[in-house]
Amino acid sequence: MKNIIKIFTIKPLLVIIFLFSLASQAQVVVIDPGHGYASDGSNPDGRTDTEHATALSVGIKLKDLIENGCDGWSVRLTRSTRNGWLTLSQRRAISNNWRADRFISIHCNAGGGTGTETFWCNRSNSPQSSNSRFSRQIQDRMVEKGQWRDRRSVEDGSYIFHLGVLTGNNAVGVLSEIGFVDSGDATKLLNNTWRDRFADAYLTALQNDLGRNCTTPPSGDTVAPTTTISATGGNTQSADFTANFNDNDNVGVTRRFYQALEKYGNNWYANRGNGFFNDNFNVFYSGYTQGAGNWSINNGHLLQANTSSDNTKLNTFLSQNSGLPYLYEFSAKTISTSGPQKFGIHIMSDDVTQSQRGNSYLIWFSGEDNKVRIYETVNNQLNLRAIEDVTLDNNWANYKITYSPAFGVLEIFRNNNSLLRWTDTSPIKNGSSISLRTNKTSVEFDDLKVYKFRANQSQTITAGSAVTKDIRRQNGKIKSLVRDAAGNWSTPGNLDVIISSLSRQNPNLVDDTKLKNDTPIIYPNPTTGKYLTLTYNGISNQSTEISIWDITGKLINKMNDKPSDNNQRNIDISTLLKNVTSGNYIIKVKSGKNVFYSRILKQ
Repeated sequence: MKNIIKIFTIKPLLVIIFLFSLASQAQVVVIDPGHGYASDGSNPDGRTDTEHATALSVGIKLKDLIENGCDGWSVRLTRSTRNGWLTLSQRRAISNNWRADRFISIHCNAGGGTGTETFWCNRSNSPQSSNSRFSRQIQDRMVEKGQWRDRRSVEDGSYIFHLGVLTGNNAVGVLSEIGFVDSGDATKLLNNTWRDRFADAYLTALQNDLGRNCTTPPSGDTVAPTTTISATGGNTQSADFTANFNDNDNVGVTRRFYQALEKYGNNWYANRGNGFFNDNFNVFYSGYTQGAGNWSINNGHLLQANTSSDNTKLNTFLSQNSGLPYLYEFSAKTISTSGPQKFGIHIMSDDVTQSQRGNSYLIWFSGEDNKVRIYETVNNQLNLRAIEDVTLDNNWANYKITYSPAFGVLEIFRNNNSLLRWTDTSPIKNGSSISLRTNKTSVEFDDLKVYKFRANQSQTITAGSAVTKDIRRQNGKIKSLVRDAAGNWSTPGNLDVIISSLSRQNPNLVDDTKLKNDTPIIYPNPTTGKYLTLTYNGISNQSTEISIWDITGKLINKMNDKPSDNNQRNIDISTLLKNVTSGNYIIKVKSGKNVFYSRILKQ
């Protein structure tokens, strides 16, 4: 009897603990498809049928996404029918009674404008910082996935009045105005495929804000976009020219990237100072700095053969300071069939001389446990930020990483399938290098490329002898890759161009990594101070002092650079201009006995 009593006294406690554990992990989301018609068919708020129908359709789609893919989440609609109008206080009460963690009120705008905007309320019962952060997430994802103009993410009282559905709401909540019913926006609002994308944008924002991943059902769009390139004036150019991109998709292209390449002998490289990179591994590229590992070219691939080092390193300079998204792409194949089977790449690194590359993101694939991980290195310390399952094998695969410094969105693809997305709320804005890395694993790499974002169907390509130009050789090439909202990627578009004003080789370039003369170059000039790059020929272990002086001869700031090898250096010196007012200044570069002066204008 004592044993029986013991069993019955323990079980309720276990049940309580179990239920508490479930409750602590659950997420409650209330979706408010705003307005709607009343039960008698009247229109109390006087809104258009486009708004009523769009808000309800997107709300139902979002509810279905959550219920089909988000285990442990609870979701409720404030209305689920056309004639389901409720007052503001009734909708707010539903949210509070349900003890919602997140509240999304869905609306459409009017007034003849265009674009999307998101509001949060400083009179809700949840922290202002949480509401503001959630609003920014909703806005950024809607801009990205919905391809909307970014109007604003703003506190509601700064607009006209405090929104009644948010005032007094206990949840972290927003009111989202998807687009305008009385402009060209309406075409997208009434399109079912676009409504799918809006719902997906909300779901992604919820996942990012709550830090919980769900399995999103496939959108059904498997048609890859296409991209082709032409040049205004033809394939022979004498100076800067316009590249025209013809991007097409059955629904719409959401991301556009391009490369500008230049030919050296039989190899295509790119101007790393302008944010492009390309290496097909026909020969061992002189622009790399080797750390640990055994790196060599093997049958047209890059082979890392060392299986004892847990942190091999192959670095190259790459300016990543445009503020716009980048696309990093490479192919890889693990040779090792046992052990860690780990490899990856650091992007946006600011100091590859350090073990964890200073500040950077590490995209890390592990065949040992079939995972992909995103690490952020902060002050040279690794921090795990996101992880996802992925089936890895010893076959060649294509890897793509997209990163937006403005919004902090980082997404990883394998063979064009999205594996993992994570948003850094304090994103790294600038980087000076990328770095390949393995852990006790023999790996082959191929076709390492970096593309830059383009917003439009045309892009100015700079061409000429200056080191700042995109194409500095007679033979050039433009490439393009685009993606749609469903994650389908195009095959590369390609355009070969001839720069007739250039000889076979720019006389100031030995190859794309070395200047023939010793004259440093500082650009852009004039500068706003946000970006300022120094290009010069570095000498191994010889310190170079860079300083800025006003026109009276007063020293303002200085910094030092110490190259680890003899190579062209491209370094960010914009810190010299920190807290410097507009005007004319002198930049002094002193390396050994060589001293160089350049006058710059800070705008």
